[in-house]
Amino acid sequence: MPVVTFHNEHKTFEVEQGVNLREFMLKVGIPPYRPIDRALNCRGHNLCGTCCVEIVGNRGTSQRGQDEEATLRGNFAIAHEIQNDTRLACQTMIMNDMTVKTHPLLPIDWPETKHRLTATGIAAFFLLAFLFMFGVMFFDMIKMY
Repeated sequence: MPVVTFHNEHKTFEVEQGVNLREFMLKVGIPPYRPIDRALNCRGHNLCGTCCVEIVGNRGTSQRGQDEEATLRGNFAIAHEIQNDTRLACQTMIMNDMTVKTHPLLPIDWPETKHRLTATGIAAFFLLAFLFMFGVMFFDMIKMY
């Protein structure tokens, strides 16, 4: 049976092979989320990225998929630089012995973040322009303009 060591918590557990890391962490009382994220997370559906962990040496886990990679890279506004040993607990299966560091800091990828914020700003401008024009046409139609 694989042995999972939680570095920051100084705890070690034996677990069956193929168990989901997030579910195991919740079962043994080690929160995969920071305090604010405990209420605001996707419940293990690979949507939010709040259960991010570092697998020391990137050993003992299943392979990282494309969906997990996209979630780790960040949301529509903030982009993150990710390392090979960064994983989402909800997408990680325990295959062999591993050491887990909870709550790693993900550095921000500033050039990509600036690009995303620019694109978001442009989209917001056109959305507001559309809503303004729609409002003008609506009030003109009901003769209240």
